Amino acid sequence: MTSSFNYIRQVLIDKFEVDADAIKPEATFETLGLDSLTMVELMFDVSEKYDIEIPTDKLDFTTLGEAIALIDETLQAKDN
Repeated sequence: MTSSFNYIRQVLIDKFEVDADAIKPEATFETLGLDSLTMVELMFDVSEKYDIEIPTDKLDFTTLGEAIALIDETLQAKDN
């Protein structure tokens, strides 16, 4: 299984104009210059791309790495 990191990285660069050098797993959405609305929009894009539903009660992550872990767990559960 591949990680969703590369897709998310590309969306952050292309759609939200985040500096590529800033996109690291330990980066917070705040340090990336993203607000909660942007985070929801990003999760919507991910949901559409991978045809998954990310539970809204799980959207309490603070770092990019935590978001990616949640997405990857959801993808893995879908594949099983």
